Amino acid sequence: MSNACLNETVCSASHFDALARRLRQPLMTFFLRRAASPADAEEMVQEVFVRLLRRDNLFALQNLDGYVFETAANLMRDKVRRDTARASDRHDDVSVLDIATEAPSAEDSVAARQRLDRMMSALDTLSPRAQAVVLLRRFEDMSYAQISQRLGISVSAVEKHMIRAMEVLRLVD
Repeated sequence: MSNACLNETVCSASHFDALARRLRQPLMTFFLRRAASPADAEEMVQEVFVRLLRRDNLFALQNLDGYVFETAANLMRDKVRRDTARASDRHDDVSVLDIATEAPSAEDSVAARQRLDRMMSALDTLSPRAQAVVLLRRFEDMSYAQISQRLGISVSAVEKHMIRAMEVLRLVD
């Protein structure tokens, strides 16, 4: 991490965002070569990023890209094991049943992706401190008091940052 990063949470969030943008497509390619469908590949890419978010000191690793792809390979192995355990010859074929699906339509998926893109753009307009507050609250499920302590600001300041962020995000809808 650079010396310019005064706030570890904000720097980690921006580093993670850059990492996700840089490795998203290579991970998709990795999984598409090995997965049954683009939907499976997309889900697995998301799972890799979730696992990375849970990793302490992620950016202290010497070979971060290697770690990311090792995580992807482990995830792929887990999927193969799961799929083998659920082999089709051990189950009834439900594809012949006429079951209503709750899967989103293609239009719904595109609309959801566009909304997510708008929300990410809206988050980018916030100050780094407000971004950190949102990330800590929504993704790390920290209380305002915990966020206050982590960022070294008052609970009132945390509340104000969160209110401003929610106003900006509400405009996205």
